[in-house]
Amino acid sequence: MPPLMESQPSADGERRRSSISMIPDALYGDKEKKTWVILGASRGIGLEFVRQLVARGERVLATVRKKWAGHASALWSQAGGDHGRCQMFICDILSEKSIIDFVAELSAIPGLKIDYVVINAGVMRYPNRATEASFDEFAFHLHTNTIGPIITAQKLLQSKIPIGTIAFMSSDSGSAGAFRDIEDGFAAYASSKAALNQALRHMAAELKRKNDDTVILAIHPGEVATDMANIDLPWELGGLMTPEQSVRPMIDVIQNKGSQHSGTFWTWEDKPYPW
Repeated sequence: MPPLMESQPSADGERRRSSISMIPDALYGDKEKKTWVILGASRGIGLEFVRQLVARGERVLATVRKKWAGHASALWSQAGGDHGRCQMFICDILSEKSIIDFVAELSAIPGLKIDYVVINAGVMRYPNRATEASFDEFAFHLHTNTIGPIITAQKLLQSKIPIGTIAFMSSDSGSAGAFRDIEDGFAAYASSKAALNQALRHMAAELKRKNDDTVILAIHPGEVATDMANIDLPWELGGLMTPEQSVRPMIDVIQNKGSQHSGTFWTWEDKPYPW
């Protein structure tokens, strides 16, 4: 399949969705299936979510960054090639305009109801020590791991699209209560995840005050063998899992949480994790 094409304004001022997203609504007549939005689906954990959800017959709306658009054909192949159940969009969480454009595309889908959103986009550049990291390096971690995900969720919530659950991919590195002093070189990354955790807790509290029952969750996926984790660490990394081993139970964790769990932090094993 050729690279994705970005949507362009049509003559009447409305945005035209790319041909890859022109899927007949009749394909979604099965009300038993759920609709998932996966942010950051080009590789690793995000791509594995797409694979498993497509295999389950769920409807998937997945995003890639613009720089990854040329790899869309490989993503389709790995996702199972089911063009009727999976739609691809471009969204770069480092760009507010890109986020707004993506949410506008979703808002243009008639009758869209989103059951689950997984905000998986993130980065970890190693090392990023507090005694060494540059201003720009620290800011890059915060923009990618904290600000981008929170603003993406914010814009989705402001769109008025009905949303059941928003799950943020967090990390045990971001826990203040279970500080991991062994993680030399993780300062900017851990700080960005701790900031994400606090922001999503505030988001959950704000929604409760508005009587909005959208569930907000943080999830630690475990130690997963992805490109982001492919670094030479000076300590033993135990319990390494494949993306498949991490994502399969995470899907169940996300689906099993209700409004009473909004603003809570869980592991892939469905265990509460300290903030």
